[in-house]
Amino acid sequence: MTPLAKLRKRREEPEPQVDDWTEMCRDTVPVADVEWRSRARVAGRVRSLRVQPWAGVPTLEGTLVDDTGGISVVFLGRRHVPGIRPGTKMVIEGMVGDHAGRLAILNPDYRLLAVHD
Repeated sequence: MTPLAKLRKRREEPEPQVDDWTEMCRDTVPVADVEWRSRARVAGRVRSLRVQPWAGVPTLEGTLVDDTGGISVVFLGRRHVPGIRPGTKMVIEGMVGDHAGRLAILNPDYRLLAVHD
């Protein structure tokens, strides 16, 4: 299957149903339980986004929140990530570190659950 055909197929797939979200959010931890220098998988909603230079490179910074708190999500060298905007529900996974004095996951693996229009 060509890359274009894969993209078309992905666009035709229906939005995940609530039961699918439950399945995709399995094995996630609440933001409040995330620990520095440990690998974490967190589900939540994007509360805010901004582009901020970091060492001369544009960097997309966001805050992912759940019912227990928020964590910074940083995409180095990116001004935009398709599908990620305020209101988007997603699952992120990666090593927890520190960014600007807050817990953060840099360049996480992510899965979009629902994109807010």
